[in-house]
Amino acid sequence: MKIGYACIPMTIDATTTRRFILKNFSFDKFYDCVKLNLQDLNTILKYNLDNNIFMFRISSDIIPFGSHSINNLNWTKIFKEDLDNIGNFIKSNNIRVSMHPGQYTPTEDVMKKSIKDIEYHCLFLDSLGVDYSNKIILHIGGAYNDKLSSLKRFKENFKKLSNSAQKRLVLENDERNFNIYDVLDICDILNIPAVFDNLHHKFNPGKSEDIYSILERVCKTWCEYDGSMKLHYSDSDETKKAGAHSKHINIENFLNYYKKVESFNPDIMLEVKDKDISAIECVNSLDFPKPSTKFEQWAKYKYTVMEKDYSLYKACSTLISSEKSMVDFYKLIDKVLLLPYNERNFKNTLLHTWGYVKNKATIKEKNQFMESFNSFENPEKTKNILKKLAQKYNVSYLINSYYFLI
Repeated sequence: MKIGYACIPMTIDATTTRRFILKNFSFDKFYDCVKLNLQDLNTILKYNLDNNIFMFRISSDIIPFGSHSINNLNWTKIFKEDLDNIGNFIKSNNIRVSMHPGQYTPTEDVMKKSIKDIEYHCLFLDSLGVDYSNKIILHIGGAYNDKLSSLKRFKENFKKLSNSAQKRLVLENDERNFNIYDVLDICDILNIPAVFDNLHHKFNPGKSEDIYSILERVCKTWCEYDGSMKLHYSDSDETKKAGAHSKHINIENFLNYYKKVESFNPDIMLEVKDKDISAIECVNSLDFPKPSTKFEQWAKYKYTVMEKDYSLYKACSTLISSEKSMVDFYKLIDKVLLLPYNERNFKNTLLHTWGYVKNKATIKEKNQFMESFNSFENPEKTKNILKKLAQKYNVSYLINSYYFLI
């Protein structure tokens, strides 16, 4: 079973979403942008591998204006060496990748653009030379007050896709219009796989049926060349509108879900705001990591914990030296992350972490930090001053932690 996340890691300086405005389109601008995106994709995949993350969703922005009419460049040929190298790395390390374009609409002109966009995503995956277990995830789209017509229109336009795009396409249930049963019905007709999203199902269940029965049917839509069944997992952010993804995966919720789906041996894509941070947590909770992993993870979280609650900071410090498991550690971390802002703890942690920088900072930098700290009109601004200084003086223990991220 593989665990993955979408598009942009939080903890390394790598992005595949560089873009530029349409009026500035030129070969040089396009080439430079794509070159950097592909270099960073390679960096991300290697970083993921180091952290036992074997699934990744590639951003649709990897090739700027990939499906736009202005882009008539043969980018698969221009970047063949880069694409081959990335594809070979994916294949040799048993990594699974996917992409997730936008959805269909009833407007004919927009529909043609949507088909072209799907073909662009397919071309990118094909250019990597990866097999058909590497998928394009799609929602059916809006119901537009006529669900049956929308389903009919989708089936008609599916036939307009290339054979390769049809083989890569999988359909996902959504939280408003098309529940998992709608998706399964059309997947059975088109003979393509379905992806079950637990959070979308929570808000748009359709029927009252246990998850095992649903997944039995979902699993049957995946044939051998499709690879293992894929699931999307997320927790709900209770402070936002229904269906919003949480900032962080609650490990207890995830493990309870995993017990329900484990027998299907699925690959699970996490849809969560903190991306690779939650993915690493889930991987470490399912595997049996080396003993040092607990200490390495504590080094990542420790100042975030101190900032929230000093008594829990002490509890975590004690736990990592005990026989307690990674899961016990992450349960305590999850408890901490739900705590509200505490000014006293925030200030004390700032002063503590300032100790890593103050002997390196110039007098001007010291004055800037202390003036901001003493006034404390904008706590995050003060913390950002510290972040910039930590980066300037390469204080790796701080900048490699999660302190400035979560």
